[in-house]
Amino acid sequence: MPMVGWNAYLNWRENLLTCLDVIVAFAASATVAAREATASIPIVMVHAGDPTGSGLVQSLRHPGGNVTGTTSYLPEIVAKGIEVLRDLVPSIRRLAVLLVPSNSGSPLAAQEAQAAGASFGIDVLIIGVERAEELDAAFRKIEEANADSVFVFAEPLLFENRSRLLEFAARTRLPTMFQSGNVVREGGLIGYGPLLSAHYPRVADYVDKILKGSKPSDLPVEQSSRFELVINLRTAKALNLTIPPTLLTRADEVIE
Repeated sequence: MPMVGWNAYLNWRENLLTCLDVIVAFAASATVAAREATASIPIVMVHAGDPTGSGLVQSLRHPGGNVTGTTSYLPEIVAKGIEVLRDLVPSIRRLAVLLVPSNSGSPLAAQEAQAAGASFGIDVLIIGVERAEELDAAFRKIEEANADSVFVFAEPLLFENRSRLLEFAARTRLPTMFQSGNVVREGGLIGYGPLLSAHYPRVADYVDKILKGSKPSDLPVEQSSRFELVINLRTAKALNLTIPPTLLTRADEVIE
């Protein structure tokens, strides 16, 4: 019976795939799963992380397969976020960076964080989590390391557990930089990163071109070109932090 059920599933999946003209996949993990399911149906990825490192495309300019779309992966954005956090809290000396090691963009982004920390005179501690169950242990590591600030990567796992991250930041009173402005709108201190919503209209253009006959291999992958800096003054007040006027003028959104 189990084998019959599995064969039925495979037949159902095969029949489903034959009905599709194009697949839209959000983030790298979903795109990898779609690519494993088919090497012929065009796949448009949406703000996927490091598509070259994931093996999804040969290069951003020449994808070379059945996958194209947009990527939010930019290692240099990590250094910029750390710089913004240092502008807010010049006294930080030990920064805990929270990420998911198995994600394809994490190794290079971690290196970027280390390099940025060295240039700013900040000791960077990389802390990885793969499952939500590992968050409590990660929080303990941050406290035991006497970190005085935290940087949270824009990872689906971390975003899904943002309430726990916000509770930890509030309890420990650690200034925390998020790569997602939405987390700041829910109570985080500060966020700097790609504006993910800007990718959606571009994805519609990709789908339109593919349905009109273009091949994914001929459509270059687009990187993020719009970024947002969001600051929550209520959270800053709760932490007794004064936001520098120069940082406020640079912000795309200030929550009062």
